[in-house]
Amino acid sequence: MKPQLEKPALRPLLLGAFICACLLTIGYLTMVNTPQGHKFDDDAFAGHDAVSWRVIKLDSAILNRVTKSALLFAAIMIFSVATLRRCAFVGLIAVAGFAFAVIGAEILKAVLPWRPLVPDDALLSADLQAESYPSGHATIGTSFALGVLLVAPSRWRLWFAVCAGCFSATFATAVLFAGWHRPSDALGALAWSGICMSIAGAFAVRVQGSPAASIAHSGRAVIATLAATVLVLVTTWLTAAGASPRFYLGNLPFFVLTGLIIVGAFGLNFWYAWQLKAVDWSPTPTNLKA
Repeated sequence: MKPQLEKPALRPLLLGAFICACLLTIGYLTMVNTPQGHKFDDDAFAGHDAVSWRVIKLDSAILNRVTKSALLFAAIMIFSVATLRRCAFVGLIAVAGFAFAVIGAEILKAVLPWRPLVPDDALLSADLQAESYPSGHATIGTSFALGVLLVAPSRWRLWFAVCAGCFSATFATAVLFAGWHRPSDALGALAWSGICMSIAGAFAVRVQGSPAASIAHSGRAVIATLAATVLVLVTTWLTAAGASPRFYLGNLPFFVLTGLIIVGAFGLNFWYAWQLKAVDWSPTPTNLKA
């Protein structure tokens, strides 16, 4: 038992899972279940029509590479990293969290109803006039990134969070730019991934956590994450929709929700890495109770 580790590591992760659950619920109740939410969501989605064709083509190519074989490879990759680091059980937990997030997203889409509430809903494609909250592809990208952070070496975890944020933001914005999902679906995917992987992280800390031998330079990692967030945000806004002043003046919902998606992706990954920054994994489970 290592209570000095459990107290600071477990509670924030479980609290984070609860907050993500609240955000998932609030997002559904406000964005999916109200006319005002539908209007704002539809207006933001309409902004993707002005996205550069090159961006759409690239994002579509990325999303189309997500197959069952790719999911299996992602799970094997997470487990292999954990095995090489002599924490295979943590790898199993990370893979289980990843799998539950992916499967759970499909279940949630089936049980959370969507119905037309405003005239603009009729302008959406047939695929979007149905249950699509949360996005499965955005869930895959985000939960995979969090799974990698879970098994990553503690000294590099905060730095890996910058790459994980980029990976998560790419998938979460790609589903919007490619026209596969509404912005609310991507935001819901971030929250759902946070729930699943926070619970997985808390369980891993509980059964196999140990104090890290070394910790990354927190201050520099914070600056790097903030810089990457701003860079991706500005680059997305400048390149995704071309340079038409008319577009920028008339598509506030697009910028607000894409901004929330990008900030949410980086924020979630860095928060996760931060909670685990002082945690490493012992070779065998030591805190597992019968």
